[in-house]
Amino acid sequence: MMIQKIILTTSLAISLSVIVSSTVAGNLYRFPDENGVPTLSRELPPAASQKGYDILDDQSFRLIEHVEPALTPEQIIELEREIEKQKQIEAEAQRQALIAQEKAAIEQKQLARQQQEQTINDQNLLASYGSEQDLIDARNESINHRQLQLVEIADKQTQLKQKLVNLQQQAADLELSGKGISANLQNRLDSTQQEIENNINLIKHLNEEITQLTEQYATDLTRLRELLQVKNNAVEN
Repeated sequence: MMIQKIILTTSLAISLSVIVSSTVAGNLYRFPDENGVPTLSRELPPAASQKGYDILDDQSFRLIEHVEPALTPEQIIELEREIEKQKQIEAEAQRQALIAQEKAAIEQKQLARQQQEQTINDQNLLASYGSEQDLIDARNESINHRQLQLVEIADKQTQLKQKLVNLQQQAADLELSGKGISANLQNRLDSTQQEIENNINLIKHLNEEITQLTEQYATDLTRLRELLQVKNNAVEN
């Protein structure tokens, strides 16, 4: 009898231990059933795992983790599209960044070249002109030389145009008299006309040179003043 009582007590203790241990530790799953009603269970049905669920602490019912529903085939396709679109955006961003880097490198090289050219130009200015008046004299000489050329060409043009009128009159007289224009006369007409056209082009070229020289000398004069001022300040200090 005593042995049976001990066995019964021991069995009861074991049963209580199993019950307590099963309620002390573990997780619960919360998911909607087939009717959409939230359900708690220690087991997670396969169908529920596809619909999304929560993992809760079975003692405090604290949310441990939320698992999103499995993606549908349509959602997977859309997600893949979004991923591909994002890849394209990132690739384009990288391409634009590379273009910007290359552009910056080119601009840096251009700036370095401009600075080098400016240094060389400054050295040439100081070596060529000891004062502002030296540069002004050189400018006047260069421009006056071209203006004299223009005057000479203008005089020559007047003579050529008169010569062409005379030759054309001779050609007209010959044609009126029934005689053809000789090869020599035609050559003289053509060469005179060509010389007039050449002088027109030369006049245009000289005028362009005068404009460019005027602008360049004005720029050089401004820069020379700055360089001479810096030079004078360095000497005074």
